[in-house]
Amino acid sequence: MPHDHSAHSAHPIVPGFDADRAAHYDTQAAASLAGVQAMYELGVSALASQLDGQQAASLLFVGLGTGAELVPYNQFDVPGWRFTGVDPSDAMLAVARERLAAEGLLARTQLHVGELHSLPPGPPFDGAQMLGVLHHVPETERLELLREVTRRLKPGAPLVVGCRVGMDPALWDVELRRWRSHGIPQDELERRRQGLTLMRFIESDAALFDLFAQAGLVAPRPIFVSLQFKVFLVRCEPGAAG
Repeated sequence: MPHDHSAHSAHPIVPGFDADRAAHYDTQAAASLAGVQAMYELGVSALASQLDGQQAASLLFVGLGTGAELVPYNQFDVPGWRFTGVDPSDAMLAVARERLAAEGLLARTQLHVGELHSLPPGPPFDGAQMLGVLHHVPETERLELLREVTRRLKPGAPLVVGCRVGMDPALWDVELRRWRSHGIPQDELERRRQGLTLMRFIESDAALFDLFAQAGLVAPRPIFVSLQFKVFLVRCEPGAAG
């Protein structure tokens, strides 16, 4: 049976990721990020390639959301692998619970409502994934989050990290025009445009790689790019931290 660390009274609803947003999140993600399903499959492919041959493995998923990124594991013949999903939104994990149950993955998945630092201590993980989280974290807290992930991993473990990188106005226009083609009304497009201008994204690959190096994450390799959303495979080497 899966362990569930949900504590409904202890975790407030995360702004922007309440029950209404959770119910429609996957549809919105498909419109917002071109190739989102390919990204999920490539994340699984990357971790599976690094851990190929391991009959048992424990994997950490930071910001698991609705659990969609776990579904491709059903294609990879790894029945002995176990998953821990962490997310601060109980509403998102409620959707994940239903999805993983339907996919036959819930029995080997532990779900924890809260931020990563609140996950109870345990054996280090064989690998991890964190998609779409880092750019939502305040600039001053990004390095500490990456270091917290590193602390949870075995030396040499693979990590897949995906986030927005760069602030190119021309590419934002491409993204906004695509959103319009998916039926998003003009007032919502303007709201998103204004929201994007207020967010402080990581400015370049070099700036992201510097964060990786300071957290003891080495050898970044790109595995997926969709406009300014980029996903990298890195390796945990705590002794290499700058």
